[in-house]
Formats: sequence, structure tokens, C-alpha cells
Amino acid sequence: MAEVVLSPLVGTILDSLKSWSLKELELAGSLKTEVASLESTLTTIQAVLQDAEEKQWKSEAIKNWLGKLKQAAYDLEVVLDDFNTEALRRSLHTDARSQVTTFFSLRNPLLFRLDMARKFKNVREKLDAIAGEKSKFHLREDVGEAEIERNEDRQTSSLVKESEVLGRADEKERIVSMILSNVSHHDDLSVYAICGMGGLGKTTIAQLVYNDENVAKVFDLRGWVCVSDDFDIKRLTKAIVESFGGKSGDVQELDPLQRCLVEKLVGKRFLLVLDDVWNEYHDKWDRLKQALQCGQKGSTVIVTTRLEKVALMMATTPFYRLGCLSDDDSWSLFKQRAFGIGMNGSNANLETIGRRIVQRCGGVPLAIKAIGSILRFRSQESEWLRVKDSEIWDLEDEGSRILAALRLSYEHLPPYMRQCFSFCSIFPKDFLMIKDELIGLWMANGFIPSRGALDLHDTGCEIFSELTRRSFFQEIKENIDGTVTCKMHDLIHDLATSVMRQECCVIEGNEGSQIPKTARHLFVYNSSPSTNVMDFNTLQPLQSLILHGYDINVSNLFRYISKQKYLKVLDFGFKFSNIAFKSSKHLRYLCLRGAHVKTLPESTSSLHNLQTLNLKACHDLKMLPKGTKHLKNLRYLDIGGCHALTSMPVALGQLSFLRKLSMFIVGKEEGCGIDELEELALEGELSIKGLHNVKSSMEAKKANLIKKHNLRSLSLSWRINRNENSHHQNDEEILSALQPHSNLKKLCINDYQGLMFPYWMMDLLLPNLVEISLENCDRCHQLPALGKLRFLKVLNICRITALKYIDDTFYGDMESSFPSLEVLSIRKALCLEEWTTVNGDT
Repeated sequence: MAEVVLSPLVGTILDSLKSWSLKELELAGSLKTEVASLESTLTTIQAVLQDAEEKQWKSEAIKNWLGKLKQAAYDLEVVLDDFNTEALRRSLHTDARSQVTTFFSLRNPLLFRLDMARKFKNVREKLDAIAGEKSKFHLREDVGEAEIERNEDRQTSSLVKESEVLGRADEKERIVSMILSNVSHHDDLSVYAICGMGGLGKTTIAQLVYNDENVAKVFDLRGWVCVSDDFDIKRLTKAIVESFGGKSGDVQELDPLQRCLVEKLVGKRFLLVLDDVWNEYHDKWDRLKQALQCGQKGSTVIVTTRLEKVALMMATTPFYRLGCLSDDDSWSLFKQRAFGIGMNGSNANLETIGRRIVQRCGGVPLAIKAIGSILRFRSQESEWLRVKDSEIWDLEDEGSRILAALRLSYEHLPPYMRQCFSFCSIFPKDFLMIKDELIGLWMANGFIPSRGALDLHDTGCEIFSELTRRSFFQEIKENIDGTVTCKMHDLIHDLATSVMRQECCVIEGNEGSQIPKTARHLFVYNSSPSTNVMDFNTLQPLQSLILHGYDINVSNLFRYISKQKYLKVLDFGFKFSNIAFKSSKHLRYLCLRGAHVKTLPESTSSLHNLQTLNLKACHDLKMLPKGTKHLKNLRYLDIGGCHALTSMPVALGQLSFLRKLSMFIVGKEEGCGIDELEELALEGELSIKGLHNVKSSMEAKKANLIKKHNLRSLSLSWRINRNENSHHQNDEEILSALQPHSNLKKLCINDYQGLMFPYWMMDLLLPNLVEISLENCDRCHQLPALGKLRFLKVLNICRITALKYIDDTFYGDMESSFPSLEVLSIRKALCLEEWTTVNGDT
């Protein structure tokens, strides 16, 4: 069943109630009273939320109560958003010194205050009524960390029937080989960790290794303990003693228990498996490990865990990350389970359906075995088709078993992280998610908690990393410009959908799919052209609307959007040429990628809550709104590929939260100079154009590139477009002053007219470069010693027309020149006369 995740929303609302817009301003009369009452009510609700969220899986009444609370909380969030938006709008029109006293001096302050008080009162009364029902559920207050019930089904043992295990022989042999090769060489305790998502078979691999004949021969003692969630030192010490055949009797104190364990292990080489470990506290592991270090040389511990953090903490060698089964092994395992007596797989139709079912399982043995077991005694095609087309949560008891195994990882997440993860169900399966865009969506919907001075973007990066370490995200790839992408395993996507399917909805536009009326986050995509007309008018107000693929035929789309007063996310993934934002004051995430627009309406700069503005590949865009500096909350401004842009709005340096600015065009006017970049903590990719407008090295230094340690790709260009004259007098001193941080991986220099490249290129102060492009540097006659760059893979040189000789200096030390180079391109070097190779040939 779907879960109601409420605590992150309540936390965000409480933060907002305590924010500057409500506390620093002089609230008076009924408005001040209502704000205080709301804070009190929400604090009371928050105290029991964790217990309620844990118990909702066993109580439909509690789940319904949480649903009502969440609806009321959304209503309150809307009112707060109205208030904060108005506060921000007004603050931009007042002097900071008189902000407090003049806040209510604009636009009939009395009416505004009375209206807000009335709205707060209505929502507070609704919340009070719902909160009053909590007494009948006997909920506990402040239960602390999530208490995950110890389930007997999770208990494991060392026993395994090896003939039934398919596709894991290579993994077993690899780990056995490591253990046997190290057993006589390591004086200290060796710890091996097997890590991976739930259901992959980590326990099975450990069982196979534990029971291997060659392994058994080299150890005097072998023991197996299922650790699970409770990493209690006394309980584990007692269990380890008993697993080695010892007796701890009724001893309850830790010291005699550990002495009993030491007595058992002294002079013995032992193998201990600690299965299903979740403990992330180093001190707890250290206390247990102390008692295990008294064994003979070569003693070994094998740990299985879903958490990368645990594997890194416990393992003494690089941990083993377990992958999915191959397609062939998956099919063999499925056949073993699904085709019972008299069903040898000869039915071609059943095999075709079965192979599609196996694809859905994505190489996860738990899912393959569970679904295969459902089909074992079913021989009708209709039954197999029903299983193929069913959602995993509808698949009888076995489907619940799959989800239950996956849910353990989910239940170990803090509430705000659960919300971030489950929101990812808004994307279709196998969708390539971009890290920064995902964090932008989390921010826009208020899923990321505020942590004092830590920026929301930084907290979002921590959440992304933690979800990755816990195997919720896979296929992590980082491009040279710092762009990180990932995917979700289909079963993990099913888990997210099972939690959020009432609020997050993915539909194929040309299928005319039904949209739940409870949907708040909607992803619509067309994989092919469609004539179907979609009608959104029956939906409740949306928070997120993402449209991708071919043009989506929505009835009166822009009229519909104009009515969405509380929309926070709007993403157009298709081309269009007409846009307006008259009533979208709550918008935080706006993506117009690839739109055929020449300008954005000036009203865009009144979207004061906007955090993300993605205009990538808007090739016709000639101008950004003049008031862009008023978007004080902006974190991401992506204008990559906006080749028609010739200037920047003034004072972008005032956008202090800005982390991504893919392009900056240096202008001559005040407020458009390169010094606007000085205080911006930019990350990823930055292209600076129009460097001919920089007057001196002192001015160039104000770009402060050397302090921007999170930049990964930098492009420096003197021209804005190809029609400009590119001959300038002070290029060398300007380029010298634009030294980037040593973390840079990609460097492009275009239209530079100096005679020499700067010292920071000649002296190799950028050791991490992977790609270099030097184009139209017509007057340079010598190349830097690029051969010393150990990680350089791609070197592109084009139109360096003054270059006559490529000599020894290009290769560096001549012994290990260009150790990583894969692509070397030298084009249109029209004056090149001599090229000395590494061997000294010309």
C-alpha cells in the first residue's frame, strides 16, 4: 500500500514559521496569535509523527489520519508560501535598513494582515481538529531513531543447497581465492565485505564461501551470526561464542562474555560471518573487533551489508560489490523455479512471456525466485500474462515478500531522505536522472531540510551521495564537466512507486492513461507523435508538472498552467514558442530547455522563489530579463547552447546562492564586468565569452577563478561570435590572471592572441586536466609541456597558425610523455614546418 510521508513537510513548515519573514517583522494582533498557535499545534503533531508513520503499515485508520493531516499541511504550506513570497517581493522594494518598519507600509497593510490572519486561522482550526484525533491511536512521542521490527524471516544460517544456486560461481571463487591467498600472509584480522542492494544474494555468496571445502580446511573454527539491525555488543558476543560451539551460560555482563570469547579464540584460526550488518557507528565495531583480534594469524571475518558506509568502515581490503545476474543465469534460475513437474519449458508462448517477466526482475535473484514460485503451478498463458502485467505490490504474498526485503533499506532512511527517494518515482523506469536537476526538484518541493548555514544545494548533494551509497541509485557516471547521472534499478523504482503512487504519477501521453485525482507530481511523456488530447482539469492543484518527449497535446495547456497558482515545478521537455508567467509566483523550478523563444517576459524576474532556471539549447534566445538580479534564490542558471545571447543582465553577482552558471558574457557596461563572478561559488561547467572587454589583469583577477575549486570545465573565449575582430593588445596578462583551480579537468581557450601561453599552463599547475582544446590562438608559436599531464586523454589543437615547430618541450620529460593520451588532433596549423617525435625523429 502507498505510504503517507508527512514528517519532512511538517519540518519544512515549522522552519518557515520560524523564518525571518515571520519572526523579524513586527507581527501584531490576531496574526501574531495565529502564528504562535500554529507553531504549537505543529510541534505537538511532530512529536508523534515518527511513531504514526511506522504504524501506518499495520493500521489503515492511522494511514487515513496521516492523509488528512498531510492535506491540511499542504493547505498551510500554500498560505505560508503566499506570505513569504509577499515578504520577499516587498523586501526587494525597500531599503534593507528600514525593511522591518516599512514592511507593512505598502499596499494596504491592514487588509493584508487581516487576510493572512483569517487564512492562518482557517488552516489552524482544521489542523487542530485532525490533531485532536491522535489520542485514540495511542501514539508515542519522540520515539527517536526508527525502530525496525526484528522479523524472524530475516534470520539466516550458514546452510545452503549449492545445486540450487545459479550464476554465482565466479563470485564465490573470487572471494574464496582472496581468502586462501591472504590467510597465511596477514598477521592482523582480515575483514572482507560483500555489499549490494537487497535481494542480490549477498547472504548466499557468504554461505557458499563458508561451506567451501578448501575454506573449511584452513580454519580451526567457523561461526555464523545474523546481525541484522541490533548491533548490541553483549548480544553479538554471546551469539559469536555460541556459533563457535562455546557456552556462555547465563552470563549477562560484557566483560565476562568477551573473556569467554577470547578464551575460545586464542591460538585458533577462525572464520566468522557477520550477516546483514546495518551498524554505521565505528566505536561499536571497534569494541567488538577488539575481542576478535586474539585469534591466530589468518583469522578472517566476512561481512554482508547493503550499506557502502558499513563496508568501508569494517573491511580491511577493498569491499566486493555484488552485481546482478546475467540474462542467461536469470533465465536459468527462473526456469528452475517456474517450470514444475510436466512443464519442461517446451511451451514457446510461456517461454516468451517468462523471458519478459525475467527482464522485469533486472537480475535480482530474490525477485526471480519469488515470481517463479508464483508461476510454478500455473500453466495457463492468461495466468502468466496477468503476472507479467501486474504491479509488483499486486503479486500475492510473493510480491509482498520482494517489497518487504527492499523496504528494509528504505526504513533505515531518515524521513526527509525517504521523501527525496520516493519522489524519484515521478520518472519513468530506466530514466537517466541528472544529479543537479534532481537536487533542484527536491529543493523546489521543499524536501531538503535547512541545516543552519549549510546551503540547500550542499545538503542535497549529501542526500544524493547517501542514497547512492545505500544502492538506491546505480550506474553512476560523471562527465568531464562534472555532470553526474544515475539510474534506478526497476525493483527499486517499484519500491519508490509503492510508497508514492498516490502523489507521483507517470503517464504515457498517447495512451490516455488515467491520472489519480490525488496526484501532486505529474510526469507526462510521449515516445511517439500523438493526436490524443489530455485533459488535466479534473486534477487537484499540482506541485510538479514535467512534460517530456514529442509535443504533448494538452487541452488549453497554457491556460491550464496559468490557473496553477501553486505550481512549484514546471519542466517543458519539448519545443514551443509561447510562454507567460502571470500567476506563477510560487514557481521554484522552471525548465524551458530547447524552447523557440527569443526573449523571456520581464515578469520572469518577479518569480522571486525561483531556484532553477534551465534555458539550455534555447538557440534563439537573445536576451535574459533585465531584472534577473532580483531572483535572489536562484541556484542554477543553465544557458549552455544559447548562442544568440550577446550580453548578460546587470548585477548577476548579487545572486549569492548561484552554483551553476554555464555561460557568462563579459560586457562593457557597469554591472556586466567579469568581477560579477568574484563572489559566486560556481560549480561544474563555466564558459566565459567576450574577454576582449576585460581591460586589465587586475580586472581579470576579480573573476576569482583560482578559488572556484568545484569548477570542472572552463572555456575562455575572446570573441562572442565569429564576426568580431579578435586582435587585442593585453591578452597575455589577462589570460595569466585567469588561472583556474587545480581541480579543473577540461580547459578550452579560443581566439587568444597572445604570443605565449601563461605560466600556469607552461608550469603545469593544472595536473588533473583530462581534455584540452586550443583553437584560433593565431599568434602563439610554442606549445606548453603538455606531455607531463598524467591524466590527459584528449588534446585538440586547431588554427594555431604561428606554430612552426613542435619540439622536445612539448613532451615534457620524454620518458613517460602523454601516458593517458587517447585522442590527438592537430588541424589547420598552416605554418608547421617541423615536428620532433618522442624518439627524436622529425
